Amino acid sequence: MKRIILITIFASIILNLSPIISYAEVKPIKGLTDIINEVLPPNSTLESTEKPKTNKSVQFYDFNQDGQEEIIITFEIKAKKQPNPSQFGVVVLRKENERWEKTWENQAQGVGLDYSGLADITGDGIKEYLFGVTIGASIGNKIEIFKWNNNSLIMIAEVPYHMMELLSNKKVGIADWQRYIADTYFVDVLKWNGEKLVLDEELYSRYYPTIEKFYDNKISKMDAWFYWYTLADAQIKANLYEKARNSIQKGTTLAKQLSLPDAVKNFEQLSDKLNKRIKSY
Repeated sequence: MKRIILITIFASIILNLSPIISYAEVKPIKGLTDIINEVLPPNSTLESTEKPKTNKSVQFYDFNQDGQEEIIITFEIKAKKQPNPSQFGVVVLRKENERWEKTWENQAQGVGLDYSGLADITGDGIKEYLFGVTIGASIGNKIEIFKWNNNSLIMIAEVPYHMMELLSNKKVGIADWQRYIADTYFVDVLKWNGEKLVLDEELYSRYYPTIEKFYDNKISKMDAWFYWYTLADAQIKANLYEKARNSIQKGTTLAKQLSLPDAVKNFEQLSDKLNKRIKSY
């Protein structure tokens, strides 16, 4: 009897919940290939990105939150003379009166399409579009961040980088690695402050263990002054002053042993920066 009562109660709960749980029906866009071919520039081909690997050359996102996803298409126009840089571009289509219309387009010159993806950089609940192009091996990459505005996209920020990582924390932060010497990097962790991307100390401190692990691995293989220099820079930004002082001492010693006056001077300037930071903290 108890079993029957329990089954009856469970069935009642399921019946009462079922109207609340709904699953969006995924409807493929008819004639998508024809739509893409109509909007792509002459002599262009669809191009997927290096990062994120999961993103394809055609993506979908509802920028204006009207229930109809826009179509994001990335492409490449190869230079007629190789190995000259290609032109990489993106087109966004919006459906109007049962027709797909081009609502925005952007192009940038480079040797590769590094990034094309979506992230809520501003923290308003609507994702921004990120478009990153590789300029060159030494120069690195440049990412442009676009926000939806009045049925189009406007650029709100531009960030140069050699390596980049998005960090999820309400607003999405950006870990920006810019090469210094060889395989060393100055790292900034940026976050939107309402007007622009700025260095975020709290998020930097949370990300610091990733930076430290990177340099611990490098130093274990080669104890070079430039590893200590860029590590010390990161430790100052993370407010790890004692660690920074030790790194500066170790790096200075190595630079003096190799008779590198410019490197020693760089460490002295970094030490001055550390002392000023301590006084103002």
